[in-house]
Amino acid sequence: MIIKFLFISLFSIVSLLANVTASVDKRNVIEGDNASFSIKASGGNVKFPDIKNIDGDDIEAVSSSQNISIINGNYQKTITKTYVFTPTHSLTIPSYKVIVDNQAVYTKPIKIKVVKDTKTDKDFKLELIAKKTAIVNYPNIITLKFYQKSNVNVDSVALSFSKGDYEIKPASNEKDYYKGVYKVAEVKYKFIPKKEGNITLRAIIKLGFRTQQVDPFGFVVAGMRYKTLSKSITINAKKVYNGLIGDYNLSMKVDKSSANANEPVNAVLTIKGSNLNEIGDIKLNIPNVTIYDDKPKIQNNIYTKKFVLLADNNYTIPPVELSFYSIKDKKVKTLSTKPINITIKNAKPMSIMTTQKECKSQIITKKIVEYKNNYILAVILFIVGIIIGYF
Repeated sequence: MIIKFLFISLFSIVSLLANVTASVDKRNVIEGDNASFSIKASGGNVKFPDIKNIDGDDIEAVSSSQNISIINGNYQKTITKTYVFTPTHSLTIPSYKVIVDNQAVYTKPIKIKVVKDTKTDKDFKLELIAKKTAIVNYPNIITLKFYQKSNVNVDSVALSFSKGDYEIKPASNEKDYYKGVYKVAEVKYKFIPKKEGNITLRAIIKLGFRTQQVDPFGFVVAGMRYKTLSKSITINAKKVYNGLIGDYNLSMKVDKSSANANEPVNAVLTIKGSNLNEIGDIKLNIPNVTIYDDKPKIQNNIYTKKFVLLADNNYTIPPVELSFYSIKDKKVKTLSTKPINITIKNAKPMSIMTTQKECKSQIITKKIVEYKNNYILAVILFIVGIIIGYF
């Protein structure tokens, strides 16, 4: 009976100490602003949930604070864990399980409403400018503009793009200028879709502002407050060709059209266009010619490939062909370089050596034929002799 009484008393104390509450810093969140969801628990050993996202919106930052107090000789530890996220839509924060001294305690659900900013003159704006249609595997230019009021200070700016079936990379350096009361940062990006269909691209800018906060011990410490801006655009991607796409110019040049035997001839292949990384490494194959080549270089929309050719007889550099879908003409085109004849002076007498080999071969063949003819004649005479002797 005493043990049962002690167990009930102990359970009551644990339940009392296992005080768990959940709260948010605001119930109505302006679109683009972040929200803080906090779980506060009191007890000796507290295990908080591992929250990665809330209703699809990723957790951007996690912080914790601890307060220890002794009241009337009773020791009590209170821990608060805060999850910062940017809600993109109205949602309900679900109930989470918190383990306090081996006891499961559940928080209460909290509703959050996302409302539009009614201010007509905003401190920040974000624009995405692009064509509504694109071609699969071909770079399309997208312009991003970030507007910031001249009298508003920001401590950090971080830009990111949503992930999808596309590649996106800078196409220009940032250009800064003023437009009215705003300072504008403009950057162009190459957007390369990888499949057909509607693709939604979302640009996200996270702004950081320094603030001062009071920690659990009463000290004023520096903190950060974040605000998020986002802009989405939907682009319809179409597939027009399985190979190279764009518009190109093609040429092959040599430093000399005649050379001595085994004297190097330098050839340079040049391709001008906008989607050059898809071309790959072009090779030359010329019989009886030794070829050394470098890896192609791509710079300022120019593809350059160098070759060094060595030979001891005349040869021809064959045409190099390039097939592609022309954006300008909207059809498949094929470009080709002209064949280039290289004359070798003081060439080795390969033809004389070949003639000598052919003569030797003819002599050997003639002797074999003569031997076969003599052998056949001897056999015939032998048979005739036997017949005459018989008669």
